[in-house]
Amino acid sequence: MIVYNVKRRWFDMKGDAEKYRVSEHLPPADTIKVTISDRSELAALLNALCEPPPPGIAPSTPLPVPIKVIDMAFVDPDFEIPKFLRDSWARLLAGKGE
Repeated sequence: MIVYNVKRRWFDMKGDAEKYRVSEHLPPADTIKVTISDRSELAALLNALCEPPPPGIAPSTPLPVPIKVIDMAFVDPDFEIPKFLRDSWARLLAGKGE
């Protein structure tokens, strides 16, 4: 899966990311392509979004799983959550896990 990030905004299409970047008068280097090829990389991305790595640690260095829980995470209720995430969450809430 490939997504694009520009100034803390996420895009599924590169063209949309580029339009936003240009509208914000940012240089081309500010469009960041993020490639996620498996569940481990997705988990690492989500963990990094919730708990950024400490300064001085390279992005490719595996981080220990954080033991803190993010209690005040906010998801816009108008945001369409992909079905696979809704299903996973429903299984976790039902106590079935994976």
